Amino acid sequence: MGHITETKLLLTAVFGALLLHGIVSHAEETYLQVNGASIHSKSGYNGFNPGLGIEREVSDNWNIAAGWYYNSDYRGSAYSYGRYSYYRQDGWDLGIAIGGATGYNKWAVMPIAFPEFCYEWLCAMALPQVESTGASIIAIHARIPL
Repeated sequence: MGHITETKLLLTAVFGALLLHGIVSHAEETYLQVNGASIHSKSGYNGFNPGLGIEREVSDNWNIAAGWYYNSDYRGSAYSYGRYSYYRQDGWDLGIAIGGATGYNKWAVMPIAFPEFCYEWLCAMALPQVESTGASIIAIHARIPL
């Protein structure tokens, strides 16, 4: 296998194990993430980003998520991240996430860090520009309880 394929398999296995651990060890909410749209600070990027993921609460303040989507560079991307929620009240869930995503330029797994804002089932995340030729992004997805 090539280095990139092995890295993707390892990343998938690690975060799959984390998701399974969270499902078995903590009886909290599980969500289906339905990825869908993004708005970019520059033109020429794909704004239609269909995909699916699973998000799982693993404690009162921590969630983990993993999934796949069609990215802004018109390629498939796998992602996984952990998110710390600093405010959960009255339908609002505001947090900071850190993780990784595949499918972008030279990165086998590109590190990501972003704020995420959810109200009930609708979430938005703000992703900063990473490369000088890139764009900042606001991405929208639905979070449906399972």
